[in-house]
Amino acid sequence: MISNNIKIPLTALAGGAAALLLRIWNLRAGFETATRLPIPGHPSFPATVAALALTLAVTLILSRRLSDGGAPRFPFPAANRSFVTPIVAGAFVLACAGLVDLYEAFSGENLRSALSGSSLSYEYAIANLIDGESVGFSPLAQGLAGLLTLVSAWAVFECARGCLRGNLRSRAMVMLPAVALAFRLVALYRVDSVNPTLETYALVLMAFVFQTLGFYAFSAFTFDCGDLRQFAAATGGAVCLTLCALLDEGDYLSTPLTLFGSAAALTGFLLLALDAPRVPVAAPKT
Repeated sequence: MISNNIKIPLTALAGGAAALLLRIWNLRAGFETATRLPIPGHPSFPATVAALALTLAVTLILSRRLSDGGAPRFPFPAANRSFVTPIVAGAFVLACAGLVDLYEAFSGENLRSALSGSSLSYEYAIANLIDGESVGFSPLAQGLAGLLTLVSAWAVFECARGCLRGNLRSRAMVMLPAVALAFRLVALYRVDSVNPTLETYALVLMAFVFQTLGFYAFSAFTFDCGDLRQFAAATGGAVCLTLCALLDEGDYLSTPLTLFGSAAALTGFLLLALDAPRVPVAAPKT
């Protein structure tokens, strides 16, 4: 029998994997080859959205069934040290994403295009040639995003070490991943908002939205006001959407790296939180 503590992560992973398969079908058959515009009436994108909606609904239901008799305190005790593994792996991937951003910001080279041996994508051309003006990531914005992502990776690693040692250097560091993700979300939306094809970037933006909410809910546990239901729901949605959006066409290699690293870290923290003892919430004084 599946433990209640892993039902939510397993549901998110299974639903995300199913949505990923549908997204692959959508990317291969749901867009015109020449223009990369969506084919009207093609069922692949609605099927992907339906799979995501179903997974999010089931995740929300499972989250609401969690006991409301208290919440764990952070650092979560790492009774099962294997739960720390995805957190450390996520921190490493986030560090790689930050370094990629810094390299591209200072070199002016697009690594995703260089690694694929092709020119910049159609979406990138749209986003950067509106009225002859560049509206993509400026070197300053990408450099700042890379720096914030590196700091976020350090914070995630320190939080993992705090769970292993039972103490945390600074409570403020738990807010850093949410700040870094919020900055990247705004920067990506600025680039993608001029793209008329919503289907090409909506899933990535939604993944970043849920990841930001997940880390925001996670940070509340450090200040003894965490809500395990909210954290589980946001993390489940982040994992599901991240898996679905990992193969989306994009112009920055740091985007899938940041998505994967953040989702892995959130999954590890959720597993620790679900396994940790609950602390009763004190009733407000009257």
